[in-house]
Amino acid sequence: MKRFALIAAFVALLAGVAATPGSAASFDDTNPCPALGPLLVCPAAQVGQPVSLQLRALAGCDVYRWEITNGGLPAGLSLSSSGLVTGSPTNAGGTEPWITVHDLTAPEGGPSWCGGDNHSERQFAFDVVPGLSIQDQSVPGGTVGLAYSKQLTALSLTSTNPVQGSPAAAMWSIQSGSLPDGVTLSSAGLLSGTPAAEGSWTFVVRAVGGGNASDTETETLVVRQPIAITSEVGATKAEVGVPFSATQTASGGEGTFTWSVAEGALPSGLTLGADGTVSGTPAVAGRFPVTLTVTDRESRSKNVSATLVVAPKLSILTLKLRAAKVGKAYRLKLATLGGVAPTTWTIRGKLPLGVKFAAKTGTLIGAPRKAGKYRLTFTAVDSLLVSARKTLTLVVK
Repeated sequence: MKRFALIAAFVALLAGVAATPGSAASFDDTNPCPALGPLLVCPAAQVGQPVSLQLRALAGCDVYRWEITNGGLPAGLSLSSSGLVTGSPTNAGGTEPWITVHDLTAPEGGPSWCGGDNHSERQFAFDVVPGLSIQDQSVPGGTVGLAYSKQLTALSLTSTNPVQGSPAAAMWSIQSGSLPDGVTLSSAGLLSGTPAAEGSWTFVVRAVGGGNASDTETETLVVRQPIAITSEVGATKAEVGVPFSATQTASGGEGTFTWSVAEGALPSGLTLGADGTVSGTPAVAGRFPVTLTVTDRESRSKNVSATLVVAPKLSILTLKLRAAKVGKAYRLKLATLGGVAPTTWTIRGKLPLGVKFAAKTGTLIGAPRKAGKYRLTFTAVDSLLVSARKTLTLVVK
């Protein structure tokens, strides 16, 4: 931060010489507030920048007491009894207060020989011009091997309460510290490049605007390894009505990871958990393309895209078995809808002699040897252990 620090040195009387009755405290009209006509004009201050301005006096008892007798200082500034103006101006503008300098008498703590208050009064001019304020309170983290870009900004500050001003052009530089290898700061305030190594770099940036207004700010740029994702979404099989869970893990980056759906939508019944797990019971079948994003505490992010396929719930479509004839070759494959392959079959009931049931394919095959009606119950079970059952009658003529 640019500081106004004008430290006054009092002009001492010769040792052992006492003040005469006509010796009065008077203002130094050359420094730090030189005379301009009837006014003592102090150096301009800047909005938001600290001020430390020591007023000076001459003659009298050499030790003084200061006070404002009319008007006031710009908002944010105050005058101590020792003549020190301090604070940070809050608004642009100016004031012209009257200030009195008193000899500090012996009863007030001054020299023992100072018996009377011989004082002077002058009108001062204090001017506050817009300051420069760097607006970026922090810079985002960087990632090893990935392009980095952050534009620093400054404000021509006319008020600090509330903060008011307009964007300001400034010349930027690194005042102290260092940047990561591969990253530079341009004179226009652009931090850019490709970080080459993991680590933490603290540096002070300085911005100088019009009228030599300036500001500094300490920044820390943390560079981490890229985020990597391992995801089961898209590879895990799903079926309507069947509890589903697919885990995802992230590594690299820094801190606690936050997961979100960036594009598309999960099937109805499924949600994305804080730990990246997609879980629930899907309520509808279909194909659901989705892009999920994981973000670390320093705003790095990584996407993973997948298509989650939800199969309809397994059911047996065959409503009736085609009739067979004694001695004639017979073959019938039962049809299913939905489910997640592979599907296996079981059968209950008595098959006609000469006919067999292939459990892997759900197929009746053979040549029946005896006429009759054969009541059979078929059960299909898919890879998610969902089962479908149907009882049908095979008529052999």
